[in-house]
Amino acid sequence: MIFTSFSFLAFFAAVFTLYWTIPVKQWRLLVLLAGSALFYGWWDWRFLGLIFLVIVISWLVALRLSARPNDRQHQARWLTFGLVVVLGVLATFKYMGFFAVSFAEVLNKLGLAADMPTLRIILPVGVSFYIFQAISYMVDVRRRHLAAEPRLSRVALYIAFFPQLVAGPIVRAAAFFPQIEREKRLTRRTIVVGVRAFITGFIYKALIADNIGPAVDMVYGDLDAYGNGAIVLATFAFAGQIYFDFAGYSLMAIGIARLFGFHIPRNFNYPYAAASITDFWRRWHMSLSGWLRDYLFIPLGGSRAGKMLVYRNILTTMVLGGLWHGAAWTFVLWGLLHGLALIIHKMWIAHIEPKLTKLRPRANALDWIAGFFLTQLIVLLSWALFRAQSLPDGLAAMAAFTGLREGGALGVNWMMMLILLPLAIDHLLGVSRWRPNWPVLSRPEVWWGAAGMLTALAITIYPLRAAPFVYFQF
Repeated sequence: MIFTSFSFLAFFAAVFTLYWTIPVKQWRLLVLLAGSALFYGWWDWRFLGLIFLVIVISWLVALRLSARPNDRQHQARWLTFGLVVVLGVLATFKYMGFFAVSFAEVLNKLGLAADMPTLRIILPVGVSFYIFQAISYMVDVRRRHLAAEPRLSRVALYIAFFPQLVAGPIVRAAAFFPQIEREKRLTRRTIVVGVRAFITGFIYKALIADNIGPAVDMVYGDLDAYGNGAIVLATFAFAGQIYFDFAGYSLMAIGIARLFGFHIPRNFNYPYAAASITDFWRRWHMSLSGWLRDYLFIPLGGSRAGKMLVYRNILTTMVLGGLWHGAAWTFVLWGLLHGLALIIHKMWIAHIEPKLTKLRPRANALDWIAGFFLTQLIVLLSWALFRAQSLPDGLAAMAAFTGLREGGALGVNWMMMLILLPLAIDHLLGVSRWRPNWPVLSRPEVWWGAAGMLTALAITIYPLRAAPFVYFQF
């Protein structure tokens, strides 16, 4: 079920009504568990066995870790077992075909005949997200950030909670478990905050992202037929599409969770307002950025090691973060590009910026403008890789920005640049230092009126078949 589909709205209405009609907390938990199972099984009932395996392993390993907290060998053995199982699930279903084909290509280039069969395995929707939550739970128990939860139902709800199950935000167990036990009431504020987040996300997805998508698909579906200008415009369009699509999903997930009395973390903070690549990653997919920092970058040594080791840790984290997004070399190169940009920015801050500060102690607007445009250029180039269907296509799309690529004759309407208008309005109204100081913007009736108008417009132009969210493929 897709959040913007009529089937989901009917499902949500039934679960919401039943949840708040039942006064007993334990029965409400069972309603959410049953609803989450139905929601996930709706995609393919066979996926239920896989997520149940991950839940049971996470629950069991956490209990074993808590049983002997001072026995390091015991702790290491059980945590290794848990990580091997859940990462094995991820590797089998997401990466086995990719690595088999890549290995065969290497052998062929070395002159060794290799015709390895590619396994046709269905990728379970959302597997990357709930695997990451399972890992964070086991590791946090190992680190004694929280005690193991003895009740399987609580662990199951944490990993399978349907609002954020298939595309995040990634939630930490230490923040989620206390919310299960907290008494919940359906207040006016709960309804207003939840509905407002859901409507905003619906507008992002149905009105903006889904109407940008066809233009992007048209160009990136046949790059050879289009000129450089068309590819650059399509890349701008994709930058808007993926933001409104994923931020829209995250807002809808936050709104749905709030309507059940749960708080899940914010996932986007107007990333295209960033004036450095470091700031971009503090604003884009924040739950993933925090996860990569806490469970990959820091265990590798973080910033505590020597300078070159820190750079290695950054590069390793970003390359693996790119591979997390998909089993393709385009995603590996996407992560590599962002890793190199982060290293260069770190070197700039450490070695060049202090010297510039001595020459002119007061920064000026030109510094921010230069950083802003350079950051957006790096992000756009990396989006070209991210969206491309193959590595040669990705490199060709990046080459289009130089103007040196010999492309096709087809172009696109420059009106596509209007895609930047809703992006600019969104960031203008969202970033405090950019927001106009107009009293009318603080009036709730103005917001609800505009939201109602845009929602009606979104429903009017929305296709009968709801388009899937971009991040469902990850």
